[in-house]
Formats: sequence, C-alpha cells, structure tokens
Amino acid sequence: MHHMTRHLTLGAMAIAIAIAIAAMTQPASAARPVAPRATDHVVVMVFDQMRPDYIDRFGLANFKRLRASSRNYSEAYVGHLSSQTVVAHIVIPTGLRPGALPWMDDVLVDVDGAIGKPGLAYSTGKLTRQQASQMLQKIPRDQFLPARIQDTLGGKVFAVGEKDYAAAFLGGPYASSIVTMKSCAPDGVNVPDYIQSNRRFTVDCTPDYGTNYPTIYAIDGNRYVPGTDPTRLGGDAWTADVAIEIMNREAWSGLFLTFGGIDKIAHMLGEQDDRGLTSVSSEYRLADVLRIADEQLGRVLAALDSRGLTDRTLVVVTADHGGQKDDYYLGNNGDQTCCALENVQSAKPVPYWLDHLNRIAPGKLRTAYAATSLTLWLSDHSPAVETTLTRGLKDVSGITEIYALRHSGNVYRYEQVFSALASQPPRFRNWAQKHSAELMATMAGPAAPDLVGLLADGVGFGRIGDHGGAQELVQRIPMLIRVPGEAASRRATPLRLMDLAPEITKILGLKPAPTTEAARLVK
Repeated sequence: MHHMTRHLTLGAMAIAIAIAIAAMTQPASAARPVAPRATDHVVVMVFDQMRPDYIDRFGLANFKRLRASSRNYSEAYVGHLSSQTVVAHIVIPTGLRPGALPWMDDVLVDVDGAIGKPGLAYSTGKLTRQQASQMLQKIPRDQFLPARIQDTLGGKVFAVGEKDYAAAFLGGPYASSIVTMKSCAPDGVNVPDYIQSNRRFTVDCTPDYGTNYPTIYAIDGNRYVPGTDPTRLGGDAWTADVAIEIMNREAWSGLFLTFGGIDKIAHMLGEQDDRGLTSVSSEYRLADVLRIADEQLGRVLAALDSRGLTDRTLVVVTADHGGQKDDYYLGNNGDQTCCALENVQSAKPVPYWLDHLNRIAPGKLRTAYAATSLTLWLSDHSPAVETTLTRGLKDVSGITEIYALRHSGNVYRYEQVFSALASQPPRFRNWAQKHSAELMATMAGPAAPDLVGLLADGVGFGRIGDHGGAQELVQRIPMLIRVPGEAASRRATPLRLMDLAPEITKILGLKPAPTTEAARLVK
C-alpha cells in the first residue's frame, strides 16, 4: 500500500498548500462581509455504504471540515426498504418511496410488462440502459431533480460514478450527461469527448490485490480502487477527476457524484465494526478506501473554492445505505435468487434457506432476494401458500419479523404476521418497534414482494459485509448539507433519503415535484 498512500498523501498536501497560498494572497477587503450571491450550483455526493460514525473513528479530515460548516442531520437514516444501492440512487433524485418506483430491491418483477412479458423477474443492476430507461419513463420528468435543476438554474447536470448502474440511476433519464465505466473505460450517456478520448480515464482491470477468492466480492482491477499508475488512477479518484474535468470545461449547474470504493471493500471484508476477514490478504482495507474517499471529497471542495463557486454552491454529502458485518451468514457470495432471472443465469447452488422454502412449497416462489432482509415474490397468492411460506421463513436463522403484502383495489400495505422481537436485545427491539412498520410501508405497491422477513443485527445472507434491511447500522447514514451563507448547525430532524430532493428543491427555489411521497409518510 505504500505506493498508493504516498501518491495520495502528496496529492492531499498539494491541495492543502494551494488553499493556504490562496488564503494568504486574498486582499484585505475579501474578509469584509459581502452581499450574498445566488445559490446557482448544487453538488450531491453519495458515498456508497458510508456510515456517519466512520468520520470520527477513522479521522476523516475533509468530512469533519464539511460537517463543521454544514447542517449536520445527526439522526439521519435511509428511511426506506430495501436499503440497497439500486433503490437509493432513484429515491435520492426523485424523492419517491420505493413502492412508487419500478423496483424496490436488487431483483424486480415487471408486473406491467414494461420491458417484456408481464410478470417476468430481472436482476435490477443488470438491466440494459434501454430497459432501465423504459421502466423509468413511468415517472414524470418533473419528478426528477436533475430535470428541475436544469429548468430553473439553466446549466447542465452531470451524473458521474465508477459504479455504472449507480451513476445511471442517480442521473436518471434527464441528466445532460452520465459518465461511468464499462470494462474499466469511460461509458454512459452523452459522455464528453474530452473524457471519452482521454487515456487517463481508461484504467487497468487486471489486478486483484490479493483477493482472488471465488467466495468473496473480490477486487476486479482498478474500477473501485486507485491502483498504482498515478496517470490513470481508478476508483473514487477517477470519479473526482471526471467531476473536476467537467468543472473545468462546462457551464454546469448540477453534479451528482457517486463514489463506490467504500462499498466494494466493506462488502468484501466485513470490516464495518472489527477487523473483518483477516484471512484475505487484500492490499486495500476499509481504512484505506475511507482515506481515499475523504481525499476525493477534499479535492471536489477545493475545486469549487478555486473557481469562486463555494459561496454559490449547495453541497450535499450522504450515503445510499449503511452496513454491517454478517456474523451469521447463510449466503452464497451474493447469489440469492431462487429462480432463473430473465437477464441473469446462475450455476451456483441454492443456499440452504431458499432450498428449504422450495422444498416446502415447490414451484410457488416467483423469485426471491436476500441481504440483511429476505424478500419473496410468490407465483401462487393463495392463503395456503402464504401460510406455508410464512411458516418456512420462521425456521430461517435470525428472523425477527415477517410482513405480508395486502391490498384493496389500488391501496397497498404490509401487515405484520410474525414477531420475535421479544427475544431481541432492548436496543434492537426499541429501534424495530419505532421503525419497522414505517420502513415496510415505503415498499408497499403493486410490484412489491409478497413476503418480507426482517433479520436481527449481524444476520444477513447477501455478503459478509452487508446491507438491504432495517437494522440500525444498515439504516444509519451521514447527511451533511452546506448552504451558502448559513451558519453550521446540528439538527435533530431525522432526515431520510426521501426527504433530500424536497429539501434541495426548497433551498434552491426550484419548481416543486408533482408528487412529494416523503411528506405523506412523515410521522
């Protein structure tokens, strides 16, 4: 790691020196109060699987600095289920709850047949660009924050990130440009030529950094980590470099940036709260990718400052979900579907819990997915099948609650049909009693899973480092909003990801979205 640390440390020193010199060379008049300028830019930065406690635990200087000048929503949480990347990156720009979206988990059932025969099941993250666009066309244009930013502020809006579907969903159908990676080269929608043709933005996909194990979420080249070539850094450094290049060349009003490095290593090693998988000889650990992410945050903020945009730019820093280490794990390296999906085929053996459900109700599961919760879609909705599968879910390790989907006409809701909360520790029980029903309500809709099993702390069946469910560690996220001209404050409001688009809309004075689902769900 010495080569990478030395390169990034020197980069951070250069930024600090440049900022210090700029401050010393400001004229005396710059210190006097000046009339506030219009806030006409917004930068939204999503650090995938970032937890708020990491800021102090790992001494992240740039996160601390931003927190000290921002609204710090210390009680913020995801606020919806499933708490997954593919869901949150649509919730953030629309403000809609998952039940009002085309999907609400890493697998989806296309109820209306928007991209094929009605009722077919797909892996959400493997949708083609055309398929995703077709499904998102169900949502009105004015529901998307990038569209309304362009309409009001006038400049272009860019979505950038090394994780392809995260960047595509965060920008949505109406971003001016989406810049991401495919096969470690620039890809996306309306990718500027100065990115596409620049060799700097094609990175090496070959190194595994000591993680070549088929049973873990191994590092696949420099897509999520910087690597050793200072002229072609990957991972979060790649995302920051693309963003800064756009700042240099474009008349922009919005940057939606998603950084995937933390998520990659946290999934792989499960180091969220302890040393994780020490048997894996990875050159990158969680502490390394957190420092890298912190440096990229500093670089983006410094770029705004050097361009005189700091007092004109609303800065939002958050995460799509938190994460936990799964101490009790019945997974199969992320392969949790019971049945073939239309766009993914798997030869992996079915994990125990799915095999168990298939045995007691053969042919009755349409599809299923698991992370730190279990979601089941049924092909047979009879009461007898629901009862059988509910009984089977009770046998699965770590189940604390089971909810069943109910509907009357177009009104959907979840009903709790099983609870083992009485046997859980007080802190877990208190969190669940306060939030489980609220979180479940966000999923309810025509394409929602028929049965959902919530799991205890430290239990998950997706990966060793995991998310997706209702546990507090999985739900807790940072939420920092720096408003130009506004003093820093710590706010007790439990802001959720659904609340973010309405809050940005209010601060920037944008035309309101046609639907504000979040407002209807606030207690």
